[in-house]
Amino acid sequence: MKDALTTAENVAPCILWIDEIEKGLSGVGSNNDGGVSTRMVGQFLFWMQECKKQVFVVATANDVSMLPSELLRRGRFDEIFFVDLPTAEERKEIITLYTKKYIKAELSPELLDKIIEISDGFTGADIESCIRDIAYRVLANENFALNDENIITAFSNVIPLSQTAPERIESIRNWGKERAVPASGRPIGSTTFKKAEPKVRKVLV
Repeated sequence: MKDALTTAENVAPCILWIDEIEKGLSGVGSNNDGGVSTRMVGQFLFWMQECKKQVFVVATANDVSMLPSELLRRGRFDEIFFVDLPTAEERKEIITLYTKKYIKAELSPELLDKIIEISDGFTGADIESCIRDIAYRVLANENFALNDENIITAFSNVIPLSQTAPERIESIRNWGKERAVPASGRPIGSTTFKKAEPKVRKVLV
C-alpha cells in the first residue's frame, strides 16, 4: 500500500481509484492476520489526512457495511453514494451498450423488451457477463445460432444475487438508506425481490 500511495503522490494531480475497497480493509479487529488489516487501515487514514498533493480518491465497495467505521466517518470521504440495482430504463441502456460492444448486433424492440423483463434484479455486471458469454459461444461454435431463442435462454439461465439472497440486498439497501446519497436520484430500494423458486436451466450448445 505504501508504494501505491507514494506513486499516487508522485504523479499528482491524479485520481486514485480503489476498486472493492472492503476486500483489502475489512479485517480490522480480527486476530487472523496478525493485525495487518488494522495497520493498513491506519496507514491509509493517516495518508488521507496528511497528503497535501492533489490526489482525488474514489473507492467502490460491494458491501460498505464490512468497512471499519473510522473509514466512513465525515472527513474521510466527502460523500458516500449508493448505486442501486438498475431500473428497466437503465437496463435497456446497459443491454444496448453491451450487445453493440460484444456481438455487434442491434436487438429488435420486442426482444429488447423481453430481455429487460427477464433481467429484473440483474446488476450491470450480470448483464455484461451474460452478453459476453453469448459472444464467446458465437466465436467458439460456428453452429451456435445468434437468434432470439438462444439469447432469451442465456438470460433466463442467470440467477442473480437479488433472487438467491434477497435478504442480503435488502440489508445493503437499508444501510444505504441511512448513510448514503442515491446515485441515480431515485429512492434507494424502490423495487423489492423475492427468493427465486428452483427453475430448470437450459443448456446452450
